[in-house]
Amino acid sequence: MLQLYTYYRSVAAHRVRIALNHKGVPYKSVFIDLEHTKNESEEYLRLNPQGLVPALVDEGFIITQSAAIMDYLEDKYPDRPLMPKTTRERARVRSFTQAITADIHPLNTIRVYRYLRDRQHVDFDGRRRWFHYWLGKGFAALESLLDHPDTGDFCHGDRPTLMDVVLVPQVYNAEQYDLDLSPYPTVRRIYRTCLTLAAFQAAGPETQPDRTEAG
Repeated sequence: MLQLYTYYRSVAAHRVRIALNHKGVPYKSVFIDLEHTKNESEEYLRLNPQGLVPALVDEGFIITQSAAIMDYLEDKYPDRPLMPKTTRERARVRSFTQAITADIHPLNTIRVYRYLRDRQHVDFDGRRRWFHYWLGKGFAALESLLDHPDTGDFCHGDRPTLMDVVLVPQVYNAEQYDLDLSPYPTVRRIYRTCLTLAAFQAAGPETQPDRTEAG
C-alpha cells in the first residue's frame, strides 16, 4: 500500500489527499508534525531532505513535491483522470495549477510564517497583512483566469480536474487567515461545489486523525 507522509494543516498534502481519494487509491497516512519540527528528524530527512510534506512512498520509491506526486498518480492510475484530453485543455489546467502551487502557496507557508515571526520579528498584525496581501493578489488572478468559456460547474468543465484539487486547499487556507473572499464569486462557487464531493470532504484538514489528536 502507498504511504503518504502528511500533516493536516499542510496545503500541499491536502491536495494529494484529494487526488488519492478521487482516484480511489488506498493509502496509509504517516503523520509529520510540522508545527513542532518533528519533520526535521534524521529519519525523515533521509526520506525527504527538504523536511517538508507531502512525500509519497510506493514500494520503496519516494516522490516529493505535491505536483510531482499528482503527476505520478495520474500516470499510474489513469482511471478517473484529473487531466483533460486535449493539449490546449491540459495546458490551461497546468497554467492554473502552477499559479497556485508555484506562486500563491510558497508565500503563505508555515516556514514563511516562522521566518517573519522569529527572524524578522514581524508582529501578528504584520504577518496577517503579509498573508492577506499575497493571497489577495493571487485570488484576484485566479478569479480572472476562471472567467473563461471552459469553466463549468468546476474550474474546467463539469467534472473535477487538478485545477479543483489545488484550488480547494488554497481557499481553505485563506479562510483560516480570515481573507475576505467576497471579491471572488467564481472561486467561492466552485469551492462550494467541490465540497459536496466525498473525495474532497474526506481530505479536509478537520477530518484528519492528526487534527483530532492535536485538539
